Amino acid sequence: MIYLLYGQSQQRKDAINDKAKALSLKPIHIYDNDVESTGIENLVSVQTGLFGDTEMYVLHGLARMLDIKNLLDGYGESDNHFIFSENTITKPITKVFEKYDAVIKDFGKEVKIKEQKFNMFSLTDALGSRDKKSLWLLFQEAIKNGSPEEIHGILFWQIKNLALIKSAKSNPGMNPFVYQKTSGYAAKFTDAEIQKMADELVYMFHNRDNYSTLDIELEKFILAL
Repeated sequence: MIYLLYGQSQQRKDAINDKAKALSLKPIHIYDNDVESTGIENLVSVQTGLFGDTEMYVLHGLARMLDIKNLLDGYGESDNHFIFSENTITKPITKVFEKYDAVIKDFGKEVKIKEQKFNMFSLTDALGSRDKKSLWLLFQEAIKNGSPEEIHGILFWQIKNLALIKSAKSNPGMNPFVYQKTSGYAAKFTDAEIQKMADELVYMFHNRDNYSTLDIELEKFILAL
């Protein structure tokens, strides 16, 4: 029996496992680097188990690579089960399989899961809110997704904005939304506190790796807020 499965990989895998279970057979998986060593064009099409039992072969991504027009002749006459598992397939190849009464199943296009990239600027809101716990938790995620230098730059950028708001009598040219939000944050700090944070960040950056690493100093800075 010949099968052509294509589309979503997990659904193909499940279908192959279900078929193997139903037939009480252990799948023999064949990939492109196995073609020469298995003698696939001649051996697989006629070979059965040692005691005459049938076998189940799963050929991964080989429909375009092999001379399937000639290959399926032998496969169609065999008592073995041949499953072609493909990511995608073309109509001409599908028509070849149809001529041999293959069981054809389309599992749809592979669903790509978009990875959510960590938003480094979420650190600025936690800093502005003086939410030490949230800032520390965000820092743990940030350090997995970026460099200490990047985190340092973002925190320093926010502190400069706070200092700018404190010294300006009106909007110093910020986006109105950013100005309004940062003004609310600035009210939570004194001028002295903002200057102290700026000095600490400058000092740790210029002295990084002299006595401590920048990531450790950033974490100490956050915990001291």
